Amino acid sequence: MPSSPRIRPLAALALAASAVGTLLVTAPTASAGDFADACIRSVGARTSPNGTWTIPARNFQYGSSGVCVREIQHDVASTIGIEPADWPGFIDGAWGPKTDRYVREFQRQSHLEPDGIVGPKTWEALISRTTG
Repeated sequence: MPSSPRIRPLAALALAASAVGTLLVTAPTASAGDFADACIRSVGARTSPNGTWTIPARNFQYGSSGVCVREIQHDVASTIGIEPADWPGFIDGAWGPKTDRYVREFQRQSHLEPDGIVGPKTWEALISRTTG
């Protein structure tokens, strides 16, 4: 009977660690729009004021939660300069004080009324700034 090569435990562990490291390095990261389809499926769609974009059928503000808020958080974070290292505690789908502050900052930068409500004009600005 031919002998099969014996893998030493440390070599096997190193090989497995290398494979996991490769997966972690090459795993895709979330990008703007990753939650948009799920958002629209959950709340419906409407057309943006300029007639160009399909946007969620609801407005969102302080106290809102869910996949649409996660989309808002991701889009705002990627447009106003929040470092990706700070995204994990911020992009959580719950609209609290930090989301409110960042949405208002996005609205100011976009020359919109900084009212903290993501309605048609803010959705339009978010989508136009995050869509290639």
